[in-house]
Amino acid sequence: MAEIVSIHIVRERNAVAESCNQVIVRSNFGITEDYRSEKFHIGQITLIEAETIDEMSRELGYEIPAGSSRRQIMVKGIELNELIGRNLRIGQILVRVEDKCNPCKNMEKKIGPGAEDAMNNKGGIRCRIIGGGEIHVGDKITVENPRCPYYARLSSLCFKFISYLKRLSSKA
Repeated sequence: MAEIVSIHIVRERNAVAESCNQVIVRSNFGITEDYRSEKFHIGQITLIEAETIDEMSRELGYEIPAGSSRRQIMVKGIELNELIGRNLRIGQILVRVEDKCNPCKNMEKKIGPGAEDAMNNKGGIRCRIIGGGEIHVGDKITVENPRCPYYARLSSLCFKFISYLKRLSSKA
């Protein structure tokens, strides 16, 4: 059964990820106290597979510290890339899996040499928070089909459009 292995937050840009046993997650926002959380942000919450981190450690030849991937929730027992467009029940919260979370050059700094390439196509997923609540390490994860798939797709499209407009307005 799929479950949460660890939870990490980053309080300030470029700060070290802090491990948490539990966090509060707000609808259409993200994890409270994490600087990356904001309304209409595509990656309101990010997940990565523990199995991916283990595989990367073997491939790179060094231990990867928990939280260094900059993904907020590490899970085990579930293949995340297969879930885009689906809903996940994670403990009390409900999320919509919107997109893959591709690695960036920052992985070379936060994890080490070769990390960006090692994470390619295995960097986790970005989710939108549909229903908030509290989550804990050890909470179970289940995949749910949206009640109305067409509405769910339209909702995702509108959300991405609003997010895009928000980014454009902040650059002006």
